[in-house]
Amino acid sequence: MRSQVRAAPLAPVPAVAPAAPGVAPAPAPAPRRRLVLSALGLAAGAGLAGWLITHWGVEDTDNAQVQAHLVDISSRVPGTITAVPVQDNQQVRPGQLLVQLDARDARAQLQRAEADLLEARRQAEALRAEAGSTLSGAQAAGNQATADQQVARAELNRAAADLRRLEFLLRQGGVSQQEVDRARASFGQAQGQLTRSMATRQQAQASQRQVGVDRQKAAAAAARVRQAEAQLMEARLQLSYSRIVAPSSGRIGARSAEPGRQVQPGQPLMTLVSSQPWVEAHFKETQLEALRPGQRAEVWIDAFPGQRFQGRVLSVAPASGSRFALLPPDNATGNFTKVVQRVTARIALDPLPSTFATRLVPGLSATVRVRRP
Repeated sequence: MRSQVRAAPLAPVPAVAPAAPGVAPAPAPAPRRRLVLSALGLAAGAGLAGWLITHWGVEDTDNAQVQAHLVDISSRVPGTITAVPVQDNQQVRPGQLLVQLDARDARAQLQRAEADLLEARRQAEALRAEAGSTLSGAQAAGNQATADQQVARAELNRAAADLRRLEFLLRQGGVSQQEVDRARASFGQAQGQLTRSMATRQQAQASQRQVGVDRQKAAAAAARVRQAEAQLMEARLQLSYSRIVAPSSGRIGARSAEPGRQVQPGQPLMTLVSSQPWVEAHFKETQLEALRPGQRAEVWIDAFPGQRFQGRVLSVAPASGSRFALLPPDNATGNFTKVVQRVTARIALDPLPSTFATRLVPGLSATVRVRRP
């Protein structure tokens, strides 16, 4: 028997109501949600990848500041300010006049020192000439005394020989007593000449001793010349101190010098800020292993957002910042608390563009990043 299968009647399809005029049909929410989630996932992945690329193996710190040499300009001598040809924030070059002091007293001292030196030199020349003349005279007198003494001795020897010969002949009856008397007189005269030549020799020796005295006087005069030269040099230095000049290039700040003001040695008149800044970055002690002198560094300064400066690690401090504090901590006490220490690294900046040459001032906050070696 053949069975008959009847098909079930189809369910009626609901009629779609026509959309109201001016109202767009609502889209299906599921596809848009999936697109948004996919885009967020891709963005998060790209951000994570970018962060890993820029921060993996990199040590950074935001505890950093721009630094530069700050030179306090002061006077080395007391005086009165007569002119201040510079103003605050002005760029100056090495050797440029910053402050002029009243130099009249210093000029007077310089003229006095020049006169004293001239007088000392003339006295030294006179004593040197006198010592030379005394030496020449003593040498001539000594030579003359030596010659006279030699002649007197020769004459005495001859007179003694004649006297002995005549006395012998007198005993033999060969000569008269008168001839013997004349020989004795000649012998006595020769003795007198020898005595006189010996006295002349002593005078020559005294003249030689005077030469030594005159030489000492000349040496003392030469010492007075050197002393006068030193006083003249000091007077010139005192005069030069009336001009206070810039020791290096930089910009003027904290200017307090005014014409007519009395100043004392060491009194600050203005501050010279060097035009060669650097960055001092304070890294944690756990980052110390990543620091090597000479490695490259990147610097971001808060005052110039988006601007990256290049530099290199110039040096690393030999001790932590707490060791250089006025009162270093004593961890030997019973209330010890471990604190992560900071070590300072000096970052030398590469040559700066002209737009930042005068805008990069000390005290600006910075962020420094170095890559591990």
